[in-house]
Amino acid sequence: MDLSTILKIIGAFSTGIGSILLAWRVKVLLQWITYTIIAHETSIEQLIKILNGQEQTHPTITGTPVHLLNIQDKLGLYLLIGGFILLGLGMFANGISYLL
Repeated sequence: MDLSTILKIIGAFSTGIGSILLAWRVKVLLQWITYTIIAHETSIEQLIKILNGQEQTHPTITGTPVHLLNIQDKLGLYLLIGGFILLGLGMFANGISYLL
């Protein structure tokens, strides 16, 4: 197997793994952003009911930003950066393979 083929294989795997890491990270972020928005809207609805003298049907939720910030931990940041690095390295390896 020549160097060009090896670089193409490395490029394909790096790009694939990087894309999967980025897609997973974006999915988790969007999921938690959605949860936070739903909790926020539910709390506003309940506060409006309280102000209008109606009975509260759901709990008022507090602290949702804390949960959103917790998923921005170091591991999540490293996975995001790692995904971009693998994606970039895969593209570079693939590009270099055409020059050889």
